[in-house]
Amino acid sequence: MTTGTIAIDEALLDRARALAPLIEAEADVAERENTTTQVVVDALAGAEMFWALVPRALGGLETDLCTALALFEELSRADGSTGWSVMANATSSCFAAIYTGETAAHEMFAAGVRGIHAGMLGPVGTARRVEGGYRVSGHYQFGSGCAHASFIGAGTVEVDADGAPLTAESGLPAMRIVLVPRDAVEFRGNWDVLGLTSTGSFDYVIDDVYVPEEFTYSLLEHVQLRGGSGFAVGLFAITAAGHAGFALGVGRRVLDEIVELAKTRVRMAGFTTIAADPIFQYELATHDCALRAAKALVYESFAAADGTARADGAATHLQQQRLRAATTYATRVAADASRFAYTWAGSAGLRPGVIQRCFRDLHAGTQHIYVENNTLNGYGQALLG
Repeated sequence: MTTGTIAIDEALLDRARALAPLIEAEADVAERENTTTQVVVDALAGAEMFWALVPRALGGLETDLCTALALFEELSRADGSTGWSVMANATSSCFAAIYTGETAAHEMFAAGVRGIHAGMLGPVGTARRVEGGYRVSGHYQFGSGCAHASFIGAGTVEVDADGAPLTAESGLPAMRIVLVPRDAVEFRGNWDVLGLTSTGSFDYVIDDVYVPEEFTYSLLEHVQLRGGSGFAVGLFAITAAGHAGFALGVGRRVLDEIVELAKTRVRMAGFTTIAADPIFQYELATHDCALRAAKALVYESFAAADGTARADGAATHLQQQRLRAATTYATRVAADASRFAYTWAGSAGLRPGVIQRCFRDLHAGTQHIYVENNTLNGYGQALLG
């Protein structure tokens, strides 16, 4: 097992930082439109954020796992919804690039027309095998980033001609991700939510669409067909990087915001600024330390898994479980920080603004299945051997 080294591509991270002013300026409009504005999409594309995890052979940046984590963190610090959408697009595009057939990969990432991917990869649809591919149907939710995506991913359970679920040779359920051109998908909207409102996580329907096998891959038994050893850490670890980066970025932003507000804010019936209150100082220190500790755990865990995967071809089971647990822990710590900031902000947190948005976005993020309690149970079981 390799411990791994935390090495961040600072030049690439500077690209993400340079986008922050535009992302922040467009955040209110994006919330009204329920999706990333076109000017921000164009800027993200110009900075190649959507293809950060796509192999160089297909025109991507093929960045390492810790740099990807830092990119998601930086973009999420600028705006949670933007960071969330980019992590959904970048990770979905990564999987499409490294797991699909050769013809499909080169078609989706053709020179000068690199595809952007999105979609719900949970197996809620069905895929019935036919000659050359599958007939796919399903009703999907939470297609984050789909408004500007060119290909839509959809998770399915493979079924036989009678609709009965199939089992893979390994004995695991046969679950398959399919990739469909956006013009073959019916979008239903339905994104009226508390937080992450501008992620464009719309409902969509795929109705008996033929998908060539080249444009599919197994959810549980996927095989890396292209790209370097950095992708050996696997689909679930790469997904975790997106969620961890989101939590750390928004958590840091909300603490930065309350620190600035506290210097001038005087609560009703108060005589001094919030910053002068010893209880505020104590709670601020507690949340800052907790977030910094969570960040250290996240980066240490991801670097270790990445190092082992590069050296041995796969991260250990304990490392995989620690990644998931660290991601869940960071999400909870960040949500706690947002509640602290919201409470001390008083009516400034109640009204529209960055603190309110961070509070809503982080609490929306806590509802994702990727950071549910089972991730901690799995880690506890791994620790017990």
